[in-house]
Amino acid sequence: MKRRLILIFLVMLIPIGAFLFMAHQASAATAKLGCNPLDLTVKTGQTFYITVAVTDTTDLYAWQMDATYYHQYLEFVRIAPGDHLRQDGALYYKATPTVVPGSTTDEMRLAAYTRLSKHTGIDGNGSIAHIYFRALSQNLGGTNVTLNDTKLVDRNALEISKSLANSGHCKVIISTSAPELEQYPVGELIFLPSILR
Repeated sequence: MKRRLILIFLVMLIPIGAFLFMAHQASAATAKLGCNPLDLTVKTGQTFYITVAVTDTTDLYAWQMDATYYHQYLEFVRIAPGDHLRQDGALYYKATPTVVPGSTTDEMRLAAYTRLSKHTGIDGNGSIAHIYFRALSQNLGGTNVTLNDTKLVDRNALEISKSLANSGHCKVIISTSAPELEQYPVGELIFLPSILR
C-alpha cells in the first residue's frame, strides 16, 4: 500500500514539475543589446554620445564590444561606462579601446568593462556604455555606427546568450541646420570633498 501511494505521488509530481520547468523557461527572456535610441540627429561639429543598453540580463558581470563608424562623418572621442553594472556601488575596471583606421571606416576595438569587489552580477535593464563621437561633416541621409563582436559575460566568465537590436546598427543624422542635441551628462562618478558641495 505504501509503495502504491509513493508511485501515485511520483506520477502526479512529474507533470507538475514539467509544467513549472516550462513556465520558468518561457518567462526567461533572451538578453538584448543595442543603441538607445536607434536614431539621433546632431549638429555638425557637436560632440555627443550614443548609449549602449541591455535588457533582460541575468547575472551580467562584464561586457566587451567593438564599433565601426565612417571616419568621414564621425570621430571617436572616448567611451564612458553606463550605470547598469555599478548601480550597487561595485568597483570596476574598464579597458580603454584602441582605434584602428581603415580606408572608409574606423573601428573602436576592445572596449571592455567588468565589475570588481562583488560576487554577483546585475539583472535587468540599463545602460552599459556611452560612446562619444564628434560630428565632422553633414550627412542628411545618416551614417551608421555598428556594434561588433559584442559579448556579455556572467560572474562565472560564461558568455550570456543575447540578440542585437536593429542588428547592432544605430543611425546618426548630421546637419548644419539642426539644433544641438541636448543630452544629460554621463560617465564617471566624481566625488567632491564636502567643502566644495
